[in-house]
Amino acid sequence: MTTILMMFLFPIGLYTYFVIEKKTKKEYQLVFDDFQKKIGSSSKITDAEKVHLFEQMLLQNGYTIVNIDKSTVMGEKKVLSIAFIMMGLGIYIVGLFFYLAYYFWFQKPHRVEFCI
Repeated sequence: MTTILMMFLFPIGLYTYFVIEKKTKKEYQLVFDDFQKKIGSSSKITDAEKVHLFEQMLLQNGYTIVNIDKSTVMGEKKVLSIAFIMMGLGIYIVGLFFYLAYYFWFQKPHRVEFCI
């Protein structure tokens, strides 16, 4: 019974990665881009306040702040892929351990940089 469930997890994971995660990744990036356009084009806010707002935006979304200058804010965060977890479970749990090892030791974090 579990073998049948695991066989279905791999194609469901493929669908999740190629359809759902790709779409949500674009929407997620659009949120940051819109925020940068809105704050960057505002002439009522000083540069120091813009940097502070960018910093708050990154912290609210779970990013760790790597670098703050007078004109840039850089944050990074590792993103855990549910699709790869599902595909790993679909390959009889061995793939799950490989993905988790990759996530913790080799995956580079997603970086977001705001420049004023």
